[in-house]
Amino acid sequence: MIRIVFILLTFALHANLQAQTNIVFIESDDQSNQALGAYGNTAMVTPNLDALAKDGVSFTNAYNMGCWSPAVCVPSRTMLFYGKTLWKSQKINRKNAPKAFPEVLKENGFATFMTGKWHAYGKKPNEIFEKLGSIQPGQLKTYNSKAGHITDITGKEAVEYIENYKDNKPFFMYVAFNAPHVPRQTTQNYYDLYPAKEIVLPPSVVDNIPLNKNVKYQYTNNPLRSKTMQNRVQQNNAMVTHMDDRIGDIIKALKQKGIYNNTIIVFMSDHGINFGENGVAGKVCLYEPSVTAPLIIKAPKIKANTKIKERVYLQDINPTLFDLLGFKGVENIDFQSLKPLIDKKAKARESIYLAMFDDQRGIISNNKKLIMYPKTGAIEYYNLEKDPWETRNLLDNKKSKPVIKSLLSKFENWQLKVGDTVNVNKIYKEYIN
Repeated sequence: MIRIVFILLTFALHANLQAQTNIVFIESDDQSNQALGAYGNTAMVTPNLDALAKDGVSFTNAYNMGCWSPAVCVPSRTMLFYGKTLWKSQKINRKNAPKAFPEVLKENGFATFMTGKWHAYGKKPNEIFEKLGSIQPGQLKTYNSKAGHITDITGKEAVEYIENYKDNKPFFMYVAFNAPHVPRQTTQNYYDLYPAKEIVLPPSVVDNIPLNKNVKYQYTNNPLRSKTMQNRVQQNNAMVTHMDDRIGDIIKALKQKGIYNNTIIVFMSDHGINFGENGVAGKVCLYEPSVTAPLIIKAPKIKANTKIKERVYLQDINPTLFDLLGFKGVENIDFQSLKPLIDKKAKARESIYLAMFDDQRGIISNNKKLIMYPKTGAIEYYNLEKDPWETRNLLDNKKSKPVIKSLLSKFENWQLKVGDTVNVNKIYKEYIN
């Protein structure tokens, strides 16, 4: 009799796990849209992430709003967890931090777990999550620990959590890979997939040019050399493929548990990175490779194999999760749910605001992009539809001035919303009058 009862309870628990909606949130570090096969780079070996994209919706123009730190991941992740825009997030500390979104999930009946990188303002991981795996710093000295490669450890702990999960409630799991952030260390078999000499760099990478003088944080010697960038892209791509293998293990575990179809899976990176584009080696700039990053959502009732080109923020995923779960009354979130956009019931924002420190500002609207450098007075204007790699500054085109004026007006409206005090009117008044 006891055996029968045990079997029935086990069956009931398994059935409940299959019926409830779990969340697996996977985040990489420093991964641009170029480092993903599903986003158009056929040289990338990312079969698991590509398959995930086919099962869900991919946002091909998802932006990080900006930074106040050369470690751009800190502002990005702080905005993500607390749902506050850039300059509000800068003021968050351990004492005044609002509820992080995993805490809200916990209050709504979710078990919460984290493994991997933590690098954000506010509360510590043990104050946000119920259970923790190995928590990694924002900057590793090496990926090769005594317990194994950090990418493998993070992936293994995520798999073990899924395999051993027996609670009678849904779970939220945050899996934060350090990859492909420096030091870009992996095994030779991954490097061999990307021979450095065969790496094709974008047209915005020009060999032997001076580094972009408007960008303060540069991580290479002057002048910029294409060979150095090819080597870095090789290392970066190898790290991504290594991570993709571990993501494949996580997906396999979900399928073996019978819960893949009812699990919301989010994959995103905190921001991208420039490997020489526009004379920049690094991520503290407003060019497209650095300010955009992959964002993929696989969820029940979301139409599979969908690509959305409208511009959104990466941190929009915060309210989107609540919307997908049907939570009501989630307040004080500055970002917007993507569900209406996915369901084709709403349009995207009319414009995207970008900012880094007090020396870079940007605005994008109708595929027109303005980058401003308030400290130097430099200004750049691009047509992203015709020139996605930002190779032709249209500043001196006779037809540009009215568009620039309109963009500056929209930028000022954003400043009021986000609390940005940089006076661009005074600096760029010649484009306003």
